[in-house]
Amino acid sequence: MKKYTVTEITRAVKGLIENTFADNVAVKGEISSFSRSPAGHLYFVMKDEKAQIKCVMFRGMAGKLDYSPKNGDSVEAVGELTVYEAGGNYQLLVKKLDYDSVGLFWQLFEEVRKKLEEEGLFAEELKKALPFLPKRVAVITSPEGAAIKDFLITMKNNDVVFEVDIWGVPVQGKDAVAPIVSALSKAGAMTDRYDVVVLMRGGGSLEDLAVFNEEYVARALAACEVPTVSAIGHERDVSICDFVADVRVATPTAAASLLGEGYRSAGRDLKDFGRRMINIMNQQMMTANQRLDMLISSVNSASPAKRVLSDRRHLEHMVKSLSLHMLQSVHTGKSRVNELSKVMAKLTPQNELERRKSSLSDYERRLKDALLAKKRTESDKINNLMQTVARYAPDRKAEKYKSKLDSLLYRIQTAARSEISDNKNRLTPLTAKLEALDPHNILSKGYSFVMKDGKPVKSVFDISLQDELEIRLNDGYINSFVTGKKVSEENDG
Repeated sequence: MKKYTVTEITRAVKGLIENTFADNVAVKGEISSFSRSPAGHLYFVMKDEKAQIKCVMFRGMAGKLDYSPKNGDSVEAVGELTVYEAGGNYQLLVKKLDYDSVGLFWQLFEEVRKKLEEEGLFAEELKKALPFLPKRVAVITSPEGAAIKDFLITMKNNDVVFEVDIWGVPVQGKDAVAPIVSALSKAGAMTDRYDVVVLMRGGGSLEDLAVFNEEYVARALAACEVPTVSAIGHERDVSICDFVADVRVATPTAAASLLGEGYRSAGRDLKDFGRRMINIMNQQMMTANQRLDMLISSVNSASPAKRVLSDRRHLEHMVKSLSLHMLQSVHTGKSRVNELSKVMAKLTPQNELERRKSSLSDYERRLKDALLAKKRTESDKINNLMQTVARYAPDRKAEKYKSKLDSLLYRIQTAARSEISDNKNRLTPLTAKLEALDPHNILSKGYSFVMKDGKPVKSVFDISLQDELEIRLNDGYINSFVTGKKVSEENDG
């Protein structure tokens, strides 16, 4: 094992480091343990999450700095990596010290983002939906920038019809914060004028887009009552306003395309609807033409004479059917009357007779109604036939057929009246017979009815001594008890 002195080891390490890092190196980190010597030299430590390195910047280089370093600054140091033999440690001999603006940007970005997120300004439930067809849009951007030109060109190319109000503001630098906040506050409150507010600018460096990470700008955007769209930078750019806005798109062109999507969709739907309506109309026209052709063919193939002849045969058949129906009805009525007469001869209570009489009258009425209805139906058919003939036949032929039809109608009416009169004549004797059998008429002549337990007494053998009987007279009842009875001589034989 070879033995070394401390100096030998230190010089070996120094040679190894300085040979490995022969050129200047750039190191990023955060300043800590910062101090300035009376001679003007700067001593500090640069660190990150896992390691640290001592740094020294001599007065000659430190005098060229345009700012005063302090603990916590994110910096980029350029210098020579050396070993300080007396201390036994390596260090960075700093020749140039730059403020790490990118590191600071992200630090501030994260601070604002975290703060607003904890307050709930990024919550999805706060996001407002964009209208399907916006009518007027407020665009907050630079009026001379490329962003507004891209936006308007995209609108024109997509045939979008909503109106645009441009709120001109600076979109870069600290001086842009107040105008942007003012425009957002005013336009965002005009719910009766604007459907959407778009905050927009083209791409740029992190420093160029820094204004859209300002807390005041983000809060003003979140406070808008009108739905908002953030269209800042390019695809790779992300800002605090993107998190706060109701909808985030990558570019101004994408914003114009998004707001016009409803109009394009409605246009497509309207075209589809128009095509469907044209197809439906064509189909209906085709169907109507087919029906018209069929009607024309039907009219041409059927002459008025044939039509009248056919209808005449139909009417003659109807007259025969009507006559047969009336005869059957009279026969049925007569049979029914005979049956009722037989039943009424057996039943003496007045209510039974009244019910049967009413039924017969109702039947007579319905028979008359049926005959009249049949007559009206046939009359209507004849009138319809006359109208049809008037439409299809020349005037002279129409008069000829009308005369024939009038004669036929007269014959039908005469036959119907004759049939009704015959039926009434047949019913008259039956009515007289019913009236003769009416118990009231019999009782008015001095006769009486004897009832026992509500039933007619037809024979002396139906009663016994001391039975209670009810004797019905024309004007009332007599209750009596049987004290004796005698069989007539005719029955004795």
